[in-house]
Amino acid sequence: MGRMRKLLDQSLRPLVIYAITVLVISIPVYFLIIDWIWENELDKHHYAIREKLEKRLSHLSLPGGAVDNMIAVLDKVQPGFSFNEAAAPRPDSLYTVIRFDSFMNDREQFRCLTTDIHVNNKLYRLLIETNMEEIDETILAIGAATVFFIALLLSGFIYLNRKTALRIWQPFYDTLASVHTFRLESGKSVPLPASDVTEFADLNASLDTLMQGSLASYRQQKEFTENASHELQTPLAIVKSRLDMLLQSQSLDAGQMRIIEQVYEAINRISRINKNLLLLARIEHAQFEEKERVAVHEMLSGIAAQFGDRFEDNALHYTENIGPFTTDANPVLTEILLTNLLVNAVRYTPAGGDVTVHLDDRVLTISNTGTAALQAENLFRRFAQAASEHAGSGLGLAIAREICARYGWQIAYDFSSGMHRFSVLF
Repeated sequence: MGRMRKLLDQSLRPLVIYAITVLVISIPVYFLIIDWIWENELDKHHYAIREKLEKRLSHLSLPGGAVDNMIAVLDKVQPGFSFNEAAAPRPDSLYTVIRFDSFMNDREQFRCLTTDIHVNNKLYRLLIETNMEEIDETILAIGAATVFFIALLLSGFIYLNRKTALRIWQPFYDTLASVHTFRLESGKSVPLPASDVTEFADLNASLDTLMQGSLASYRQQKEFTENASHELQTPLAIVKSRLDMLLQSQSLDAGQMRIIEQVYEAINRISRINKNLLLLARIEHAQFEEKERVAVHEMLSGIAAQFGDRFEDNALHYTENIGPFTTDANPVLTEILLTNLLVNAVRYTPAGGDVTVHLDDRVLTISNTGTAALQAENLFRRFAQAASEHAGSGLGLAIAREICARYGWQIAYDFSSGMHRFSVLF
């Protein structure tokens, strides 16, 4: 599972991304629009200057030499103008150029108009250019103002949205807090806050119905578990006692004895499966809620000592490296977990093999000699066999996983270098 995020952040994030995207797009759009307006206005201004020059020079009615002298003077003293006598008319030209300006002593951008004018029936080529250095500052100022106001608008929107959303969604968070306190094993539902919002009122009503149904189902299953424990174990105990009496009888021949022994083993297997299924049901329905400080290292050493005869019977070499470790858990479930893991290690270790128990830094590792990896997909499944040569009830590791899940512990398995390894991270 990835990092969890709050509902308000989920709804606000697309809006922030959208606002930032609009801001990023708007800046070049502003530049293009302002640049187009600027050039368009300069072009109009240049044509207006052209018309004024042509009319004023023509109205002066100066002799040709005087006109040439005046144009030469204007060409030298008036920045942005250039007159040259032309042999034939050419189309007007509008363009932008960036070049070094000796007057400003820097590279500057100019908007230019090259056109023809007639003065006293004489054709001249006129160049008018205007420095556009102000456009950069203008666009920069507009861009900065745009960023400032959009940022101001966005921050205000985020603040108001959070304030408003928190107020609107507060009944939902109150309901969520109440639901977090609900426990099946308590036997009662939790009160949900009242709300005048239709959706939240419907949600609370649905949650209350679900809690009541869950509690009723929990009570029924708990009663079934308790009744089944009594009703099944009693006849099984009676059958076992009768079989014990038959086994002690002197009138049975060898064939009958084998049949009764097989029935006895089947009854024992049924009894173990019944106990394990009832145990699973009790774990799933949280009937082991009592917790206390459990010294895992002491409990593990005690259980291993009880396995001494089994180690000797199978010629197993047992070693342990157990460091001190305590945790808060139900001692019965903890003992069942450790016992099932050790039983599993003994079951899958060939005669003369090794069993090693290591407990250190919140990690328990139980390793045993093996010839092939167990079927990982069947390890923790109920009634599934992880290996064909050692058939069990298929419930021991399923119970171990349920116990670990109950306390948030992590159980894992791997096989390498001829060793099975079951590890539990407390």
